Amino acid sequence: MTDTIVKLRLNQQQLELMDRTIAQGVAADRIALVRLALREYAAAHKGDAAKGGAR
Repeated sequence: MTDTIVKLRLNQQQLELMDRTIAQGVAADRIALVRLALREYAAAHKGDAAKGGAR
């Protein structure tokens, strides 16, 4: 599997929220937290693509 680089633009408040979440031990770093969030989003919206509801 090839890695794809994705750039996110986050404001200061969003970065601080990420860093607090990481400090709580949810993820090791920002990259791991974004990967976790994407996996959770995909799992929650698994059936949306089949219904034509992907955004």
